[in-house]
Amino acid sequence: MIDTILDALARKKRILILVHNNPDPDAMSAALGMKHIIHKKLKKKVVIAYMGVVGRLENRELVRQCSIDMQPSFTLNFKRFDYIILVDTQPQAGNVYIPDTFSVNAVIDHHLVKKKLAKKDIIADVRPDYGSCSTIVTEYMQNLHIMPDKIVATALYYGIITDVIGQARDAYQADQRMLGFLFPYVAINKLKKIENPDLPRYHFKNLKRAIENSVIIDFLLFCDLGDVRNVDLIAETADYLTRMREVRCVFVMGKLDNIAYFSLRYKSTRRSVGLIAIRIVKGIGYGGGHTRSAGGQIPLSGKVYSEITALIRARLLKSLAIPQDAEGKPI
Repeated sequence: MIDTILDALARKKRILILVHNNPDPDAMSAALGMKHIIHKKLKKKVVIAYMGVVGRLENRELVRQCSIDMQPSFTLNFKRFDYIILVDTQPQAGNVYIPDTFSVNAVIDHHLVKKKLAKKDIIADVRPDYGSCSTIVTEYMQNLHIMPDKIVATALYYGIITDVIGQARDAYQADQRMLGFLFPYVAINKLKKIENPDLPRYHFKNLKRAIENSVIIDFLLFCDLGDVRNVDLIAETADYLTRMREVRCVFVMGKLDNIAYFSLRYKSTRRSVGLIAIRIVKGIGYGGGHTRSAGGQIPLSGKVYSEITALIRARLLKSLAIPQDAEGKPI
């Protein structure tokens, strides 16, 4: 597939790589890896762009340590680019900014295909059986006999472990192989700094609020954070609360800039929470994910957050086969 993409890029001059809104390590690292490949093989300039914020401390440290240069999408003149690649998302996912008059040329992703890609001439490499998009891009490098430098290798390695190990997803054989391929090139000191950044006071204030606002309903822990400082706090809180022994499923919700966001975690592979995420936002927002980890967003224009929270809670309980009248208990 990478050969097909490179053949198409050979005739292009200005290339744009777009990642999903509020990008996570996998999206940013995969984009950096693609930029590295295109530069090595074609010597072409590539711009990486995103919408939203890079909020989580580890994610900010990844950007700093690996010098990931990203531009806010809304500041770009899309007419300057003659080829657009989506990484770690799909056009119909609802979590990436693309002006209405512009089309995507290539898609590299590992999430379930929600709808058939509309354009037949889109080059699509979508692999739901891979744990991360960084794995796909690393495999491209291996197949092209490109040796990653320490910065790119460190980013891709961290992108894989956060999307597979960090999100409690099953590590597929491809992910394990590519971790082994990358490890000799990883800058261990940089990786340590990325994984263990100093935490600000608001991190602990958020944790206190999360514990106070959580209720346990049967095997589900449901947490409404309300207003959050950045979107990454929602996923970070979900990851932390999933460590609680007494629960099997964790749902954390919050809002920022008139959008409600949520993260969903499940310790077992009995259910695909990616499908649950799609189901609970049907008609009001966007959702998706994997077997054990998922998320989504709901635009709040014309809606009341408390009413949306109640609706999502009811739909979630139904999807998990928990009685609607089940009593919620504080932690």
